[in-house]
Amino acid sequence: MALHARSIRFGLQRICLAPVTFQYNTHSAASRLVSGFNYVFKCTPNSRYLSSKDEKVIDLSYSDIDPVYVPINKEIVDKQDLHEEDQHSINSAIVIKCKRKHLNHERNQKYDQFKEIPLASKGWKNKKAKDDYFTIHIYNDDYLPQSRKSLYEFKDTGLSQPILNILKQHGITIPSQIQALGIPPILRGANTLLAAETGCGKTLAYLAPIIQQVLAYKEKVKFKNQFNSPLALVIVPGRELADQIGEIANWFTEDLPLNVKVITGGHTKRQIVNPVFEENDIIIATLGALSKLTNTGIYSMRYVRHVVLDEADTLMDDSFNELMTHFLSRFQFKSHNESANLTQLLLVSATMPTSLSDILGDIIDIDSLNKIKTDKLHAILPHVQQRFIKTNLGEKPSNLLLHAKKLSKSNTPTIIFCNKSTTCDWATMFLNENGIKAVNLHGDMPYEIRLGKFKKYQDGEVDILVSTDVGSRGLNTIRTKHIINYDFPSYIADYIHRCGRTGRLNAGTDGKVTNYISTNNDSELVQKIELAARTMKSLPNVNGNITKIRRFYILNQLENKAAKKLD
Repeated sequence: MALHARSIRFGLQRICLAPVTFQYNTHSAASRLVSGFNYVFKCTPNSRYLSSKDEKVIDLSYSDIDPVYVPINKEIVDKQDLHEEDQHSINSAIVIKCKRKHLNHERNQKYDQFKEIPLASKGWKNKKAKDDYFTIHIYNDDYLPQSRKSLYEFKDTGLSQPILNILKQHGITIPSQIQALGIPPILRGANTLLAAETGCGKTLAYLAPIIQQVLAYKEKVKFKNQFNSPLALVIVPGRELADQIGEIANWFTEDLPLNVKVITGGHTKRQIVNPVFEENDIIIATLGALSKLTNTGIYSMRYVRHVVLDEADTLMDDSFNELMTHFLSRFQFKSHNESANLTQLLLVSATMPTSLSDILGDIIDIDSLNKIKTDKLHAILPHVQQRFIKTNLGEKPSNLLLHAKKLSKSNTPTIIFCNKSTTCDWATMFLNENGIKAVNLHGDMPYEIRLGKFKKYQDGEVDILVSTDVGSRGLNTIRTKHIINYDFPSYIADYIHRCGRTGRLNAGTDGKVTNYISTNNDSELVQKIELAARTMKSLPNVNGNITKIRRFYILNQLENKAAKKLD
């Protein structure tokens, strides 16, 4: 059995993934015969190297203590192939490629409706399934999703020529599907729900028509701006998303009489104590900060004519919706009369928000919402290669290091997702200590530390961002080529958002996702994803209200325990 060695660093320690005895001498550069294999140890100051002609190794440099060399079954590593991504040829008919080839799924393959559909991930709850894997790649590199084909023209959307000229300056000449379908009803003044897959241009689908309406209103009624009294609001769940939308909105401020303001949390008390009064046509803000500044009277909502909830599924999560519904109750929204001089409501999301009537029923006539969605909503991204690898919890760090080292050497922009802030901090430290430059991002970071983290990644200062789901919502990570789910998400909605950080509009079709599957819950979710891919159906149970799902799960657990006690 072929062996090779690797060294892994955790702080000032190394961990050994398999017990073995090695003869190791740093005082000689001669060839050693170790466990029957010929390795050459080259010693230089503060460095340790282990090299072999036939095997893959990691060269790490550190000077504190001697590393522990761990033998790895090379045959398994090569088959799992963490170093080399599975490449599908352009003419390949295989949609799901498995380690066990008899489970491969070809394009247009049908299954007997009376028999169970075979799944590669079916037995992954068993420890013996370790090192199994499969890859989903529905279409090849020459495929362009329907929602991004050049089937529409901006001249048919109703946008004015000055706005079209600004879009052209930024290389946007052809609308995406959601832009072509969504802009006309928004310009008419209709309450609108835009639901489309991630990365297809939803921001401009609502921002461009709102800017046009704001400018037209100012011109028509000779509106004189009141200080801190906006005409339009864009409400978002996170600071980074607010800054990103603000940058896009500022495209239009250079050539048009438009004032845009971005408001985020972290320094709200300072803004309350020392407020700034200025003209604002459009305010882009996080919900918490805007609510506080409005309640204290620093900003007036008297003249607001347009309200946008971007990432509406997140804003209508149980953790947000009480604050949100209280804030929205100050507006009088339109009903079926689109020409009424009332406030227009726009909901924008990559998943279809659930329980709309329960959450917004007292605020707006739900039937007045013009629902627009694309054909790929809740579907597996067909142009993004997604790989699922069954591994043990103890092997995840070594797999991450091997994979991240390869991506770092090729300067591949990568986002690594973790489920917890503590794991996010640890993974970032782990990679940096092993010579891989990375930055982290999560919601528990103090404002001063969090500020600019995402911008470093966007500007190319670093190529690896380690993040919780804070980095998965709405951010235009157009440069991202690879996603690693170090911790597999617990919910389908989170998986959709994470995968959507790559393969975005105008970003090419070479995005890849790698998933580490290590728990029983992971395996159950993977089976749902694989089944959807084999049957070419939408992903099931997509619900962005994560807090509600968790609460329901906990209640079920408590009820089951109570029932067992009664029995």
